[in-house]
Amino acid sequence: MKPIDLGVLGTVVFLLIRGVLMWVLVPLGVVIWLVSSPYLLWRGAGLGRFLGWLDANFIVLLLRTLLRPFADSELPRWIPFRDIRLVRHRIGLAGPWKPAR
Repeated sequence: MKPIDLGVLGTVVFLLIRGVLMWVLVPLGVVIWLVSSPYLLWRGAGLGRFLGWLDANFIVLLLRTLLRPFADSELPRWIPFRDIRLVRHRIGLAGPWKPAR
């Protein structure tokens, strides 16, 4: 994901919204992964990769909806499920600002 400049206010709003909603997203993602783990493991999606995929698409959702007025550059694209093996994103505090290496 390319870094996106949201400005100070946009970054604060992003961190507040994401911080609160991650309390729902992570437990729900773990339950979904546990229920469908045979299929997800067959697709190459361990728990960390699946949660990273959920978080990356959640960030895209936030940037394309609620935070759209703050974004002044090209918005990131959705990561389709078929590309889950390519996901290197892991859940972190600041999100897309620091790409995984």
